[in-house]
Amino acid sequence: MTQKTVTTAYLAHYLDIPRYKWIFCLSVSVFVVLFLLAFQPFGVNNFDPHFTLSTQFVLAIGSFGLVVFVTLAANEFLLRPLAPGPMNRARLLTWLAWTYLSLGTVVYLYYNFLQDWHDMSWHSYFGFLRDIGMMITLPVAGFLFYIRHESLKSEFVQLLNFKAAPPSTTLVQFQSDTLNENFSVALDDVLYLESQDNYVAVAWREDDQPRSTLIRSSLKKQESSLAEPCLVRCHRSFIVNLLRVRRCQGNQHGLKLGLLGTDRVIPVSRAYATGILQKLDDMQAAG
Repeated sequence: MTQKTVTTAYLAHYLDIPRYKWIFCLSVSVFVVLFLLAFQPFGVNNFDPHFTLSTQFVLAIGSFGLVVFVTLAANEFLLRPLAPGPMNRARLLTWLAWTYLSLGTVVYLYYNFLQDWHDMSWHSYFGFLRDIGMMITLPVAGFLFYIRHESLKSEFVQLLNFKAAPPSTTLVQFQSDTLNENFSVALDDVLYLESQDNYVAVAWREDDQPRSTLIRSSLKKQESSLAEPCLVRCHRSFIVNLLRVRRCQGNQHGLKLGLLGTDRVIPVSRAYATGILQKLDDMQAAG
């Protein structure tokens, strides 16, 4: 699963969550009301330079906000669930176009209803579509950026399912600064290495139990001596066995790895996150 695929999937997922649908409807309608009250565009004040806000005017503008809210809610909760197939980029653009068209049409009809239908013409209608489209573009874009942010926080929360491979007979040798501390562990059993002052803690599984031992060395020396591509540096204090990774949480700015065989969660520094995710992506595709 590539980063682009994951992003699209999570973005579509958030667009279908009722909570975010309500946020979308409310944020756009509130923005419309505040924008019309603050800037009074499109001649809503009859171009009167001495115009002052009145209760009647505020209520009238508030009613437009209510119409916008009801229209968007009807689209999101009644019409969109009827659309076949999953949400993707093309469907999202189509749905946004429909949202602009339906909202502009309903607001235009409501405006004419309030004005006793005196402005019914194609020219006026297309002008409403243009004006409404320009006005709601900012809150719509802001909402999309918001859910993009929300999806990024959990974009890489996923379980990684590698195909089961025969147990490896490869032994990994860990060399210490003192020869009497050298030892070997099967590659499949290695969990991670952690820097601890002048020592490195090597964690592995033995008889389905977590084991750990200290060797006098630095993580940098271990990194340079390990030849297995699945044993990679992921943090200034950690080397992790990617074969043991079964869960990723977060994104490039806060990635954490869950390992099979231990409750320990391994942090990934920002400098290593992109490379780690790419390696896991390649391993999953190859698996």
